[in-house]
Amino acid sequence: MSEKLDTILQAMQELTTSVKEHKPDPATLDWDSVKGQFEAQIQLLVAEQVRQQMESMPVRRGSPIWAQGVEQFDAKELGKYAQVVKNIAKDGESRWGVQKLNAFDLWLADRILEAQYRAKSQGYISGVSEVEPSSDELKAAIKALTSTGVGTGDELVPTDLADSLWQDFFLQSRVVASMSVIEMPTNPFDVPLGLGDVTWYKGSENTATTASDPATAKSTLTATELMTEQNWSYTLDEDAVVAMAPAIRQRLAISGAEIIDAFALNADDTDAATGNINLDDADPAATNYYLSAGQDGIRHQWLVDAASGSGLKVDAGGDALVDGDITGALVKMTKYAVNPEQVLMVTDASTYLKGFLDLDGVITIDKFGPQAVLKTGQLAAYRGIPIIVSASHPLGEADGKVSTTAESNTLGSISIFNRMMWYAGFRRRILIEIDRDIQKRQYIMVTSLREAVAAHGTRASATHTVGVYNILVT
Repeated sequence: MSEKLDTILQAMQELTTSVKEHKPDPATLDWDSVKGQFEAQIQLLVAEQVRQQMESMPVRRGSPIWAQGVEQFDAKELGKYAQVVKNIAKDGESRWGVQKLNAFDLWLADRILEAQYRAKSQGYISGVSEVEPSSDELKAAIKALTSTGVGTGDELVPTDLADSLWQDFFLQSRVVASMSVIEMPTNPFDVPLGLGDVTWYKGSENTATTASDPATAKSTLTATELMTEQNWSYTLDEDAVVAMAPAIRQRLAISGAEIIDAFALNADDTDAATGNINLDDADPAATNYYLSAGQDGIRHQWLVDAASGSGLKVDAGGDALVDGDITGALVKMTKYAVNPEQVLMVTDASTYLKGFLDLDGVITIDKFGPQAVLKTGQLAAYRGIPIIVSASHPLGEADGKVSTTAESNTLGSISIFNRMMWYAGFRRRILIEIDRDIQKRQYIMVTSLREAVAAHGTRASATHTVGVYNILVT
């Protein structure tokens, strides 16, 4: 592990130890401060894990255009980008001051500069120094690195550049990256989930066996569009834009991973005054990310979709988390809990700090050692099952759902699922559109994708996903 990662893990362990030492007298701790520190440490941990993975993974090479030979491109044509292009084609990235550029960064800088120049030429920018379009050198660099870099519209990231940014999304992701991910050729898209059980018989020589006619199963992925917007001011020169591009890419990767995970956990198509697991006592706004156009997510499965009665959820009774809550939930999973490597627990920071850390069977950071970085955001394991702490897994009321009244959302919960039984589908990976706001004198970059989530089998009877709720964490 790196020195920085060691430092982060040490800080987390010190905070964990402090929490444990104050358990007999919890009033001596400022829990809001502890929770804030812990969540900040999680973000630092994930960022460092991602940085290490990006450093160690095989980087994306340049396109075959460059591979035809350096002589294909005149160094004068590429100008100051000649060495940058050569480095990206060879190693996937190149230094630009203290920043590391990739092909996507150059494309993004070009789009920003061109949007700025159009605004100036059409009279939307006045009283400022001369605004120049992106240089011929920058355009030549993009052409050298992408087979689709010439003639593409401002609104579309060339396919090979989108792939590199998409890879960054999944490095940051904690939940969706653990699922089976499907590229949806249509919307909706039926996922063939395979054949049902077959029957085996004892065989006899020269005797035909009884034929099996197993039922088939399928699940339908229906995509929901998710969007975000970033703005910046007019009149940036080319060097400033190129230097800024990696920071924009990093922010997109982090926020993109957060939203695809949040959707997988919280998707719910209930658009009514009551009943949505994320807003139980009000009608969700049409723009809320979790308002699914298709299937519901992981939390909805065990909170709502499971069979009648207690279904596949365990009520902690408003008390502190105990081992029986976890084992009771795992028993409900039947065969889907047999292999801990296929199972994940996702919870909020409060439940981890005030619940899991009190259980004797938890393997905390100090005992986890180097394995603590096996999964992005994985902090510990309980009964061999990894624990993922997610800011997208909310506190709620006694029924596990979230109220509009923040003061009512004080109880923790845990989602436990077999990751092989969930599918994340993407009808569109990523679309970036750039425009301008002449009133605010800003550029607007809108990034969007279309995601779907689906569970294996019939949701009312499936046992691959369970939960524990109504956990005391205050």
